[in-house]
Amino acid sequence: MLPALSRFSRNQRATSAIEFAFVAPVLLLLLVGIMGYGYVFGIYHSIQQIAAEAARSSVSGLSDTERSQIARDFITAHAGSYAFIDPTKVRVRTGQTGPQLQSFEVAVAYDMSGSIYDSLSRMVSLPQPMIERRAIVQRGGY
Repeated sequence: MLPALSRFSRNQRATSAIEFAFVAPVLLLLLVGIMGYGYVFGIYHSIQQIAAEAARSSVSGLSDTERSQIARDFITAHAGSYAFIDPTKVRVRTGQTGPQLQSFEVAVAYDMSGSIYDSLSRMVSLPQPMIERRAIVQRGGY
């Protein structure tokens, strides 16, 4: 029995496969986490960008109603051109804000549910699927 055990301890043909079996799940989980957070950060950035651009485009409006319509039209026209964004899931809220209501706010909400986010969030812990980003611009002419 002892010679068989010593022969087994000297045989190193399968050590790489066993080491890979230990390391592979961790590496795959790390890879899925990188992909998941990359996807989420990409959507966060896109939603913030579209909110900021809609707020900047709304500056040309003369009234709050016109500003709101310009911001909504901008988002409707351009939401599809952003990476990872499904235009049907974008919600827009506009309104006055700040002291003495001197500012105009554009808030864009996006729900990541029903996308690749669901698959990735089952494997790694990701942030909540609902995102809201806001951009505020001062009213001009003062």
